[in-house]
Amino acid sequence: MSVLYLHPEDLETCMEGGDGRVLSRRIQEAIEQIASSGGGCLELGCGDWLCATLFLRSRVELRLARGCRLVADPDMSHYTPAPHPWSDYKHPCKSFLIAEGCEQVALTGPGVIDGSCMSFWEPCEHEDERPHGIFRFKPKQSAVHGPTPLVELARCRDLVVDGVTIVNSPGWTLHVYDSDHVSVRNVTIRNNRLVPYTDGIGINGCRDVRVAHCDVDTGDDAIIIKATHPDLNCERVTVTNCVASSNCSAFGLGADAAGTIRDVVFSHCVAARALRMIQVEQWYAGTIERAIFSNITGRTFPDEGIHCERPIYVDIQQWTRGPADSDGEGTPPLGIVRDLVFHSILCETRGRIVLTAQDGSRIENVSLDNIHLRIPEIEDPATTVPAARSMQLSNFNPETRAARAALVADNVDGLDVRDVRVSWPDTPEVPMEATCLRRCENVRIESPALSSCHPRHL
Repeated sequence: MSVLYLHPEDLETCMEGGDGRVLSRRIQEAIEQIASSGGGCLELGCGDWLCATLFLRSRVELRLARGCRLVADPDMSHYTPAPHPWSDYKHPCKSFLIAEGCEQVALTGPGVIDGSCMSFWEPCEHEDERPHGIFRFKPKQSAVHGPTPLVELARCRDLVVDGVTIVNSPGWTLHVYDSDHVSVRNVTIRNNRLVPYTDGIGINGCRDVRVAHCDVDTGDDAIIIKATHPDLNCERVTVTNCVASSNCSAFGLGADAAGTIRDVVFSHCVAARALRMIQVEQWYAGTIERAIFSNITGRTFPDEGIHCERPIYVDIQQWTRGPADSDGEGTPPLGIVRDLVFHSILCETRGRIVLTAQDGSRIENVSLDNIHLRIPEIEDPATTVPAARSMQLSNFNPETRAARAALVADNVDGLDVRDVRVSWPDTPEVPMEATCLRRCENVRIESPALSSCHPRHL
């Protein structure tokens, strides 16, 4: 494979009062040169590279050498608008790195991609300005929203992202859409934990995906599987040997599942801290089925002042609220969630396992096996849940969303609970029950720590 090397001293220096379009143009020319010659590798050498939009091409590897720092230009007018491939949004997408319809394309490290996050966000002055009541930053009045997704890889085949570090993303970080045979490995992500919408690794409507040995620390969902388009399936996905931290979910499916998510495995992973260690959420009329979460350990305990912890959270609800909207349209159909296995899960937490489905839907066939919750202190859901402004709190299940129980299940058909243990504080200040069940059928509880207490039924 031919390799072309570029170094900052070979080009115009632009970090001091420079213009990201200068280096973008030179780097893009080099990418096109390699692509037109049949493929190869472009290696950017040690140093800072201030750039705007770069387009990757088929059979081209963009390699960031050790000491290379590819920095996103803070001036959004320098970016090239591209079609929004993954939603029905009317505005174009402005990303930093884009691969669209490519084959055998690679982005590799060990260099760094810096998204210049704080060029686009500023601290909230008042608590009521905080997005969802969780985050501490709002968009700058003078700034257009930064490049998001920072790295957008859409409709690709045989795609590799390996060894790169991504920091300071102002929005979604690494987003892979409608692609086949994808490998994301040895990727490190470090974002500001109090900036919203900074999802780490998003796999959206893809097939045959392997995510392994990644370390993600971010404010929004860390490693998340989606299917935002109703005609796309996200299937045959494995996530293994990863470490994740988030003020939302560490490891999750949904909530954007207008299509189908199926045959997904998360295994041998660690949640260093998260608001929700494991989540499966459905807000649309799609399907989430056949997913296994196994051999996962860690803790919730997000940043100070962020409440409503859940080690395992499964929920079905509708995106829009109310029986009919202003256009006279009825309540949208509810999605499907079924055939979930949670096995060998250890979590230190202040929260609860919550399995809820809006009336009119059912979560089907859930297995909880060999799960141990260590609860050193109890976060009272009867207090924290009503005070929260999150969209992810079983908003259509008023009878159970704030129930004081270690395991809450509402509208579940087929719940198999085996060897689920809860280690409570020695002197709990909040009266908690083992289980709270509402409209559940085909329930089997074979857990001495739970079945010794008579289940509470609503």
